[in-house]
Amino acid sequence: MTASWPGDSATVARWVRAVIQHAAKDSGDVELKGLDDITVTASLAGNDLEHLTLDATGVRLRLGWHSTPPAHPAPSSAAAEQDEPDSLTRESGIVKTFRFTARPMRIEQTPLSIDVQAFDVPIAWLTFAEPTEPDLPESIHMLVPDGDLDGLHGIFHATIATKDLVPLITSVTGPMLREAGAHLGRVKLDLTDDGDDGIRVTAYAGLRWKLLMASARADARIQVTRDAVITVRDLTVGSRNLFVKAGLLFARKRIRGVIGQTFDLNEIIAEDGTPTRLHDVRIETGDQLSVSARFR
Repeated sequence: MTASWPGDSATVARWVRAVIQHAAKDSGDVELKGLDDITVTASLAGNDLEHLTLDATGVRLRLGWHSTPPAHPAPSSAAAEQDEPDSLTRESGIVKTFRFTARPMRIEQTPLSIDVQAFDVPIAWLTFAEPTEPDLPESIHMLVPDGDLDGLHGIFHATIATKDLVPLITSVTGPMLREAGAHLGRVKLDLTDDGDDGIRVTAYAGLRWKLLMASARADARIQVTRDAVITVRDLTVGSRNLFVKAGLLFARKRIRGVIGQTFDLNEIIAEDGTPTRLHDVRIETGDQLSVSARFR
C-alpha cells in the first residue's frame, strides 16, 4: 500500500482484492472459497473512479456449513464501533461506473450468471491512524459510500438454468439439514409463466429424520409486479404421509392466510434507510430462469 490514499489505480485494485480475500477468511458459518480469484480492475482520476470492475467469471464458491465456533469470535457491532479509530483524512469522490460480473460463477457445482452495474455512487476515501482490522494492514484505509445515494442508479440481471435450481437448492440446504440430523431426499421443482406478471411454482421434497420419513408437495401462483411487489395469489400444500397431512390440517388456517399477502421489496429496502428503489422488475421462466431489474 502507498502512503497516500487513494493513490493510483493499482493501489485501489490491490486494496479491493485484499478486502475480498479477508472477507473470505472471516465469513462466519459459511466458508467461501474462490473469492481470491476475482479479477479487479480500477481506473482512478483524482478522487473519482472512472470505473471499478469485479469479474467473478469462473470463480467457484463452496458453502461449507459447520457448527464449530471460530477460535476468535468477531466482536459485536457495538464494540467494533467503539474500538474503531478516528479517521485522519477524508476525501470525497464518486464511482462513475461500478460493475460486478460473473458469466458464470459456480456455487458448489451450479453455474450462475450475474451482471450488476451501478452508476454515480458517491464515496469517501478514509485514512486511519492504524488498521481497523489487526490482521489486515490494508484496513488503515477505507472506501465507503458517502452521503445520500439519491443519484445512484443501475441495473441487475441474473440467470440460471431451470434444471440447475434443484442442485443449487440441495447443495445449499442439504448441509444445514444434516447439521440438524435430517437428510434431504428427492426434490422436484417446476417453474412456468402464468400470465404477464405471474409465476406458477410446483415443488416436491422428501425429508428423513432418524427413522421418520416424510414428503410434501406445494403448488403456488406468485405475482411479481414491475414495481417489486410480490403477492401470493394461490397456495396449496399436501402430503401422502399421514403425520404430515395431520400437521397440515392444523396449519390450514395459517396457509390460507398467506394467500393474498403482499411483500413490497421497496418498502423492505426503505426500512434500512436506503433511498434506492427497484423498477422494471422482470422474471422469465423456461429453460432459463432470468431475473432483472433497474434501481434508482
